[in-house]
Amino acid sequence: MGLLLTGASGLVGGELLDRLLAARPDRRIFLLTRGRDRISPHHLRPNVSVVEGDLRSPGLGWNGVETAEVRASLTEIVHCAADTRFDLALEEARASNVAGTAQLLDLARQCPRLQRFIHVSSVYAAGRMAGLISEAPLAAPSVFSSSYQQTKFEAEQLVVGAMHQLPVAIVRLSSIIGDSATGRVRQFNHVHQLMKLFPRNHLLPMVPAEPDVPIDLIPTDWTAAALAWVVDQGFAPGRVFHLCAGPQDSFTVRDMIDLTRQVFESHPKASRWMPIRVPRLVSLAEWEQFAAHSIRGGHKLLNELIRVLGFFLPHLAIHQCFENRRTQRDLTAAGIAPAPARETYARVLRYCLDTDWGRV
Repeated sequence: MGLLLTGASGLVGGELLDRLLAARPDRRIFLLTRGRDRISPHHLRPNVSVVEGDLRSPGLGWNGVETAEVRASLTEIVHCAADTRFDLALEEARASNVAGTAQLLDLARQCPRLQRFIHVSSVYAAGRMAGLISEAPLAAPSVFSSSYQQTKFEAEQLVVGAMHQLPVAIVRLSSIIGDSATGRVRQFNHVHQLMKLFPRNHLLPMVPAEPDVPIDLIPTDWTAAALAWVVDQGFAPGRVFHLCAGPQDSFTVRDMIDLTRQVFESHPKASRWMPIRVPRLVSLAEWEQFAAHSIRGGHKLLNELIRVLGFFLPHLAIHQCFENRRTQRDLTAAGIAPAPARETYARVLRYCLDTDWGRV
C-alpha cells in the first residue's frame, strides 16, 4: 500500500507529511517533486521514496518503469501542489494548477488499487461569489480576482467531473496565517502583507471594505491536523470539506481593524508608525473608481500597490462566508477543536512585528 503526495516541499504538503509520518512511521509514501533537493532532509526515510517528475509534463515526465511500479502500489493520492502566486498569467497558472490536476487524475485512473484521491483546493476557488458557500461543488463564479482563483475553480471542475469514475474528495482550505500557539509564520502571504501595510496608508487613503464582512483565517497547525484527519479517517467519496473558521469562528473587517490597531499600538517596535490612521472604508464601486483615476495619474508606486492589492483586497467588500458545519462536527468528534482565529491573528501579528516580517 502506498500514498502519493504532491506539494511536500510547500507549507501545506510539508506540514501534512509531518503528521502522516508521526501517525504511522512505517507508512509507504511517494513524494512527487521536480527535484530531490526540494524535499526537507528530515522527511527522507527508508519508507519515503522521492519520485522526480513534473505536473506540467506529459505523463508527469516519468518513464514506463517508474509509472508501472508506483501505479501498482498506490492506494491513496493526496494532491497538495499548486502555484499559489496571484499575479501569474492565466495560461501559466493553468499549466500548473489545471493541467497538473488532470495529469494526476489520469494517473489515478491507472491505479487498480486506488481507494482515495484527495484534491486540496482553496476557498478562493469561489472567486467573488457572494453569500454562503456550501460544502458542495461550486457553480461557476461570474468574476475572479486572480488567475489563482480561476485555475483553482477549473481544477475543481476536473475533479468533480471524475467523481463518477474515481473515489475522490475535495478539501477547500481558507487562508493560513501561522501557528496558533506561537504565531510563527513559515510562509508569508497576502494576509501578512495587509498587516504590514496597515499603518502605511499615506499612499492609500481608502480600501474597499464593509465593516461586517467576515474574515476567515486558520492556523497552520490546526490545518495540518484537520487535513491529516481527512486523509486517515474522514475521507468519503464525493464529499467536499471546508477547512475554515466558518460563520461561527470568523471575525469581521471591523474586528480585524480594531485588533490590528491594538497590537500595533501596544508593540514597542511599532512606535515609528504612531499614530495609526485607519484608511476610509468604501464600497467596491468607489474603490474601482479611485483605482482607475489613480492609474491615469501615472504614480508608479501607487499604481503597483493598487495592482497587487487588486488580487485580494476586493474580498473585504464582498459578503462571502463558508459553511463548515458538517466538517466541524466531524472534527470536533475526532477531538480537533475549532480554529482559534482571533487569538492566532494577534499572535501572528506580534510575531511579524518581532521578526520584521521574517527578516530577523
